[in-house]
Amino acid sequence: GATVGKIDPEQLFYLKARGIPEREAVRLIVEGFFDPIMQRIPFEGVRERFQQAIREKME
Repeated sequence: GATVGKIDPEQLFYLKARGIPEREAVRLIVEGFFDPIMQRIPFEGVRERFQQAIREKME
């Protein structure tokens, strides 16, 4: 099954304290979570589609 969770408030606080807007901070945290998975996808086009789908879900 899928794992669904909330953004770690401490991670969000850390990034916001360094001047990163909340929306951008959330995007960075989510991308950081998915990056190890994305790196294992050998097909660039498939990887880009997944990344786009994630970005769209976050909007």
